[in-house]
Amino acid sequence: MNIDNSWQRPGSIRNRILFFSILVTLVPSIGMGWFWYDISRKTTTAKIEQQLTGSADIIEREIGLWFKERNYDLRVFSNSFVVPENLGIYQREKTSTTGPSEKTEEALKKISTYLGIIITKFQNYQTLAVLDAGGKVLASSSPVLQEKFVMLPDNWQEQVQHNQYFIGNYFLTDPEGGPLVLIGIPLIESTENAVIGFFVLEAHLDTIRSLVTGSLPDRRIQNGSAVTLLEKDGRIIFSSTPTGSADTADIVTEEALKLFQQPGILHEYVNRKQVAVLGMGFSFTELPWYLLMEKNRDDVYATIMEARNQILLITALLSVVIGGTAVIIARQIIFPLKELIKGVQQVAGGDLQVSVPVRRKDELGLVTTMFNEMVERLQENQTRLEELATTDPLTGLANRKQIMTSLELQLEGFYRHGTSFSLLMLDIDFFKKVNDTYGHQAGDSILVEIASILGTILRTLDTAGRYGGEEFVVILDTADQAQAVQSAERIRRAVERHVFSWNGHELRITISVGASAIHPSDETVNSLIARVDEALYRAKSEGRNRVCIPTIMETGEVLNQA
Repeated sequence: MNIDNSWQRPGSIRNRILFFSILVTLVPSIGMGWFWYDISRKTTTAKIEQQLTGSADIIEREIGLWFKERNYDLRVFSNSFVVPENLGIYQREKTSTTGPSEKTEEALKKISTYLGIIITKFQNYQTLAVLDAGGKVLASSSPVLQEKFVMLPDNWQEQVQHNQYFIGNYFLTDPEGGPLVLIGIPLIESTENAVIGFFVLEAHLDTIRSLVTGSLPDRRIQNGSAVTLLEKDGRIIFSSTPTGSADTADIVTEEALKLFQQPGILHEYVNRKQVAVLGMGFSFTELPWYLLMEKNRDDVYATIMEARNQILLITALLSVVIGGTAVIIARQIIFPLKELIKGVQQVAGGDLQVSVPVRRKDELGLVTTMFNEMVERLQENQTRLEELATTDPLTGLANRKQIMTSLELQLEGFYRHGTSFSLLMLDIDFFKKVNDTYGHQAGDSILVEIASILGTILRTLDTAGRYGGEEFVVILDTADQAQAVQSAERIRRAVERHVFSWNGHELRITISVGASAIHPSDETVNSLIARVDEALYRAKSEGRNRVCIPTIMETGEVLNQA
């Protein structure tokens, strides 16, 4: 298993810590940011609706007042004796059998002169005119309009009944003079209470433009922000921003016209200049016009957008900072874990020579310390198990299994490198009699003391072991036949001279020894053991307490007796 790559998996501890840290940063930040953004946007939208509605009310009131002032002027102008007196002369002459006369022309001329005098004093008016009941111009302050007809609005009677004056469609006569609007009042014959004509004027709407722009909540005309007065068919009367050619009427977009289906409600759309705006449409109560108010969407939400961008930036920075901190913390956790896992893998592979460095004093440090202690206990247990597997528990010498293993290694070395060795087999004389007389515990004590004697006499490179019961085996490294006999004799004499004691009794113990060196004819350790066992049998049969060597090899070769 590749530890380094395992930490790159999506489900690794490091990635989970990083993901959780960023998640707990992003979710509250984005959630609160979105909540604030939504509340701020709704609040700003409601504020804009309130501002535009208030401005529309002011504009409608100002325009209505302006038209009432024009109505007042019309009535003042028409109440001068010049108009009714001379218009009466015109009416009488017109209905006479002789028809119009010089007297009629003189009467209309007086009215025109009167209108011309008035127009010089009221420059806001383009033209003053008196019409007959059919709309024909009878007298005018402008000679151009003489004998022409003026198109009266179809609902002039309804307007007069409601407002005491009527308003015609706006029009353009002078591209440089701006839009004009026709305003008139009916002239009533006092005796018959019949309409005998109209007193009308053409007024410049630039005055209304100043009234409208002066009523805006923000006097600055920004890109996309505008207030527009338009007729109900969508033609623009005037706007606070340029509308196009001066001699043609511009028309608002269909999206803007849809606003008047739900007047007083704020909508977001793209205006005729392809600018995203917030707009509201208003329908006047007493005027045949619409009012369209627009504000640039980006300008309205500029502060909110800036705050939103700052929130996103701060959130991103927090994510980077917290993510970096999470990575550092994860590394502080992961590095000890990697070392601990590596140690665990080594132990799982059978290597107990492991010690993980303790770098922290927290829970990970405690776990690492406990792991090291566990490995130490495993080492101790393994050592004890190995000792139990290779050592005789009573004498502490090598057991039979270990002796056989050592013999196999010695035999392999002999055939590979030519290294000679010898084998001794010892048997305690009359050991059964000792057990029967003094008990098995006395016998065990004798076995232990003989093992001690072997440990004292033998070299460190020699191996002594308990072969079974009262038999011992000694492997003499790099020893030939003569050296084997000498070593066996030293052991025999040491045991013979040693005084064994048990419960106050002194015991004399002797041993019989068979000794033989390895021979090229020995293909297995069993042949060597059999030859040494034969020598031991001879030693016991010849009277015990002696050392014997084999007299007959497996090949039949006779060896000289020492």
